[in-house]
This record gives sequence, C-alpha cells and structure tokens, in this order.
Amino acid sequence: MQFFKPTMEVEVGEEALSYKWKAPVLEKRLVYDVRKCFGCGLCEIVCPVNAISMGPVKEIASGRVEAPYIIIDETKCVVCPLCSSICPSGALRVEAPFDFEHPRVRGRIEVQRDKCIPCLLCERVCPKRAIKAKVSVKKKEDLVKYLREEEAWGKGEISIDVDKCCFCGLCELLCEAIKIEWTDPRPPDFKPGLSITVDEKKCDYCGLCERICPVGAIKVECSESAPREVGEPKVEGSIEVGEECVWCGLCSEVCPTQAIGVEKPFEGDVYMVEPNECDPSGCKNCINICPTKVVYVARPPSKEKMSFAKDYCIFCGACEKSCPVDAIRVVRRGMRVEGSNSPWLEMSQERFKRVLQDYRPPKPSVYHRLVRVEEALATPPQPSPVPPAPRGFAKAVEGIDKILGLLSSVPGRVLFERHEVDKLLSKLRGEEGG
Repeated sequence: MQFFKPTMEVEVGEEALSYKWKAPVLEKRLVYDVRKCFGCGLCEIVCPVNAISMGPVKEIASGRVEAPYIIIDETKCVVCPLCSSICPSGALRVEAPFDFEHPRVRGRIEVQRDKCIPCLLCERVCPKRAIKAKVSVKKKEDLVKYLREEEAWGKGEISIDVDKCCFCGLCELLCEAIKIEWTDPRPPDFKPGLSITVDEKKCDYCGLCERICPVGAIKVECSESAPREVGEPKVEGSIEVGEECVWCGLCSEVCPTQAIGVEKPFEGDVYMVEPNECDPSGCKNCINICPTKVVYVARPPSKEKMSFAKDYCIFCGACEKSCPVDAIRVVRRGMRVEGSNSPWLEMSQERFKRVLQDYRPPKPSVYHRLVRVEEALATPPQPSPVPPAPRGFAKAVEGIDKILGLLSSVPGRVLFERHEVDKLLSKLRGEEGG
C-alpha cells in the first residue's frame, strides 16, 4: 500500500497570504488577509498545533514597523477551521468543500427594516466602516410650494438643541440652510458632529426640519409667511452591514429609532493594572490598535491614565497585546458560539474556552486496576563447581608475575625501550650483570 503525505503550498499576494493544504482526496486553503487583522491573538490561543505565533505587535502598533500581526508556520498548520472560527475581524478564512458549517465564535447584528428611517448616523459612527447607508431625502424645494413664486418668504424663529441632536444628517440632506460640521467620532460620546448651524437668510421657517428630526432637537416657529403649501418630508433608502462588522454595538446604541440589535461575541472587562507604568503622552499603542476605537486618555487626567468605553469593547485583547509595559488587562468571561448542529461542536468549544478567564484544561480520565503481587519462595541457584587447576598453572602464574614486575621496573622499561632483549632475558633468569 502506498501512502501520500499531504503537501502545503504558500502563495504570497499583495494583501493576503494563502496556505494551500493538499491530500489525495481533500484540498483546503487558509487565507490570511493582512489588512483586516488587528493583532488580538485569539487565533494563537486556540490553534491546536501551535502553528500561529504573534509578530512584533508592539512595534506595529507604534508605527515603527510594518509587518503582519501574526506568523503562520506552514510546516505545522493543517488548515483546520479553528483560527478562522474565532477571528473577530474576518482576517482568517478557510476554504474547503465541507457540507456543514463549523462552530464559530461571533456576534450578531439585526436591522429591523420597519423601524429604520434610515439615516446616516450608523454609517458615520461605525469604527470599521462596515455599514453603508443609502439615504434619499426629498428636498425642501420640492415639498414647499408657494402660490406665487415671486413671493417666497417667511418670518419666525428656529432653534437647535445641540446636546440633544444625534447628528443623523437628515436635516442637512433636506435643506441647504442647515449645515453640520462633521468630525471623526471619538470616545466616550462618539458624536460624529461638532456643531449644527442654520443660515437664517436661506430659512423660510417651513418647519420641515422639525418634522424630519427623529429626536426632537429642532424647534421652529413661523410667525408669518407668503401663501404656500408644505408637504410631508419623505425619507427612503436602506442600510447594509458588511463582513467588516465586529459587533461592537455602537450603531445600536446611537440609533434614534432602536432599529438595530447587536449581540457581542464576548462578555468581559478591560482595565488598567499598572497605571503608573503607562505614559499616554508618549505612547498611543492601545489607541492605535483598538478596532472599535474605545480606548482614550482619561479626562480629566486621573491615576488610571487610560479609559475605556466598555459598552462598545469586544474584549478582543489587542490593546493588551500592544501595551509595551503590560499595563492593560482584558478578561473574557463568556462567549457566543454559533453552530449548535455541527458534529465538531464539543471539540471546538473546548478549544474556544481557552480564551476565557481562569480556563483550566480538563483532567484526563485515569484508568486503574488493583494488582496483587504474591511473594514466591525463591531458592538461590547452586554455585557452579570450580574445576581443578591444570598442570603447571601455578608455575605459569609465577612466571607472568615475574615478567610484569620486571617490565614495571625502571631498568626493565629502559631495556625494553632499547630493544635489548638478551639483557631482559638475563634479568629474568637472575643472571648477574644482566
């Protein structure tokens, strides 16, 4: 019978590494997308053959080095799906002809279409740019019809409560008199806008912005206007969630209509353990590497140095891996596993549990049986009889001792080294002058 050893081929692309495992009856591939990885190290923990090790995470997070966050040893990897099944970023993907889904640790996101307006808020706050909003708002010019076009005016007052505003962007899409100063959402409030202003030279106090605002932040009072007809504001569109989603839950929290529901992949905590060692003025590793942007410098400055918007943390552990002074701890106490009908569920869950706090591997079953040892009365063997010495044996022993004694003496060694055999024989015979 002929046996074939599986082969492994590595293909290096511009943005991904591909590991192709091939056997006579099966071929599978592990694809590592370097761009998506954020160095959490969960794959390293669950790998059953220790084929994954961490790269220079601290140096990458600081910007000093450009390299992959993880290193895969192709001589060990067997392209099992465990690393891809726990990867929260989708950076690891196994392609194989399986007819069933392997268990996965992953979150869940659900959009209730009947509640969704939609608006731009979820797209703007998403730290992974995983949400795409398609929003169409009927313009004010199409909704406000003056009976005499040459008379288009109105008088009144308009006010916007900036603290109440959620910066959904609908009013700006509706009317060109309203402008929002957009910004990059940052913790702890993650607001995508800094301010919202109204150009009252362009405003005719029609009240459409008040009616379209989902949080009631706009108030309009029209005291007088030209004869006109004001229609109802109309918003159409949809939102789509891409594979880049890491289930942080920020979109769900800010949604003004509670149309988005999110379940995180992990439950846990993150906190400082060595704040005295932390230098937030000189190091931003944890801020740079965090996939959900929940890490920020404590305000006002406190002894904890760094703060975390824990409600949106996925407890991946990337910040802990990147900290050069080991000042951060991430603990995971629970996880959400999909694939309850998979035949690999029990085995996969056992590997997944290794990322949880205080995990202890199960002790192997010990099989034992009682062994009785009976003492036996042993009879020592009889000594072998000593044969009689052959004739002349004593004389031979005496002659050998005499030769050895001569060769070990100084005169004997000198004669032996000079090859003076006759003199050696004379010495043995006891002849004088030998």
